[in-house]
Amino acid sequence: MLAIWLGLYLVTRNPRYLIAWLTALTMWSMSGLFLNVLLAINPPPLPVYNQTWLRFMFPFWSVTDLLENPNNWLLGWAVAPAVAFWHHATIIMRPGRINAWRWTRILVGYLMALLAIIAQANGSLLYTEQESNPLYLNSLHAGPWFPIFGTALFLVTWSSVVNLARSAHGTPAPIPHKQLVLLISATLFAGLIAPVSMVGSILGWPIPMLVMSLLLVIPVSIMGYGVARYSAAAAGRTIQRDFVYNLVLLALVALTYLAVGLSLVRIYAAPLIITVLVPLLAVVTHTFMYTAYRLMDWLFYRKATRQLRSNLRQLIRLAGEGEATEDSLAPALDALCSSVRATFGLIVIFEEQAVHQLAAYRWKDGPVALEPASLAADDYIHLKPGQFPAPLDEAALLVPLYGESSQLGALLLGRPTNGIRYRDDEVERIIGLADRIGDAIHLAQRQSLYIRQIAQLAPVEQHAMVSVEAVEMALRNLHDYTFLGDTMLGELSLVRTRLAQGPSTTLDRGKAVHEVLLEAINKLRPVTAIQRDPPPREWYPYLILRDAYLEEKSNRDIMLELYISEGTFNRTRRAAVRSLARTLGEIEAALA
Repeated sequence: MLAIWLGLYLVTRNPRYLIAWLTALTMWSMSGLFLNVLLAINPPPLPVYNQTWLRFMFPFWSVTDLLENPNNWLLGWAVAPAVAFWHHATIIMRPGRINAWRWTRILVGYLMALLAIIAQANGSLLYTEQESNPLYLNSLHAGPWFPIFGTALFLVTWSSVVNLARSAHGTPAPIPHKQLVLLISATLFAGLIAPVSMVGSILGWPIPMLVMSLLLVIPVSIMGYGVARYSAAAAGRTIQRDFVYNLVLLALVALTYLAVGLSLVRIYAAPLIITVLVPLLAVVTHTFMYTAYRLMDWLFYRKATRQLRSNLRQLIRLAGEGEATEDSLAPALDALCSSVRATFGLIVIFEEQAVHQLAAYRWKDGPVALEPASLAADDYIHLKPGQFPAPLDEAALLVPLYGESSQLGALLLGRPTNGIRYRDDEVERIIGLADRIGDAIHLAQRQSLYIRQIAQLAPVEQHAMVSVEAVEMALRNLHDYTFLGDTMLGELSLVRTRLAQGPSTTLDRGKAVHEVLLEAINKLRPVTAIQRDPPPREWYPYLILRDAYLEEKSNRDIMLELYISEGTFNRTRRAAVRSLARTLGEIEAALA
């Protein structure tokens, strides 16, 4: 149930992310191995074997072999698909594009899985049974193809470990690195199945099936922890509370149906198998409820109503995280400051050229007497002692809070109790929460009574004569000359100097704006060439703007190629757009 639910959680939260789907397929294939042991210990009645429809539901079962020995249920579901799916996922996790060599390795992995399934379907090629004791693996003895099968299984698994290790070695960011380390641990535990089964079957050692099951339980548990803690195999940052919320709901549903199943077993003498299958079916149906809601909305409501209902569901989920209001920000700040052992913490926003305090942790000095300009930043800043006047002279870290392209406020943390500055992994964790806080505050402000004050905020960028918002809108419509010609960028002197003498059309201005933006983006390109894959950090602003707006790649693909987190991508993109606006402003000022 945990393996199937974890796969469903990944695909329902990341429906367009291939790695999530491959991980889910791996989890579902591993759950089939648990089903093998279950059916071998408590096989169904003999008449069930003769049902022809079973061949379509369980393609790896050989009905003839099952009639000879129920112990062959241990061979029901093949382990090879799980290995092939995970091998595919680990290759995609490697930084850079999938070239011909990587595609070859992926196809070879699936080919080996197919050959293993064919060998298993023929029964005696992999195993021959001599005694019927499903509690021990050595009740199935090795067939002629088993050494080849076990060696191939080991090689593909080891290739997956190498892929993850190389990805971790080339990943400087601490959070993705921890994701990969956890995935390596899970793969190593799951990979022990092949050598253990080979030793047990070839040498005839009485290895309990419980050992094999534990070798699968451990990687499922590690994978679940990685998803909850570090967003492993997910397209963006996983909301940890959402994960725990769904896990607790899963436990309640499963326990409820388990109690009902046990009652049916004792009162009506129902088969004991329903205590597993009925809760499992309940887990699947409950997990797909949100998907069913969206499908029913599409059938019964118009587009505007569907969008409204979708926005409301998203707002409910965000409110459940407790980050959208002043009352709910305090617990989130308390948990954050406690986890990094901060001496104090503040969440402030900018309102009418003033700083307004939203939440505080161990702060007894009253309102913050600072100007918004003193807290303006494109990225986090390690503060020096005394950089801010008292009582903020002990502040050690400033993290800006952004909503889209505008800075809404800042997160200020005092020095840690056990040092003078925060470690990189702690900063990464703080930034992840700060990104979500900024999005939540932005959403709340748009729907609150403060919307007029927010609209009147002066832009933080003081050096640029060109609006950051105008540049960002132009980039989003970079290939629409009519739109570009109607923007305020079309009125700049550096654009008009490119137009021919005489009357000019909107399309002419749009083409000139397009050229100016391309030249400005190229100014972000570093002088030094790219020496490694993924590229160094100084290439991020140029590559993100080029890939996102010129080549129109999805944000997910860019993050995957650069191997950066969603928070790093958003901060770098904002900083790059602001640099672009400042560059255009400086050129415009030089022409004035």
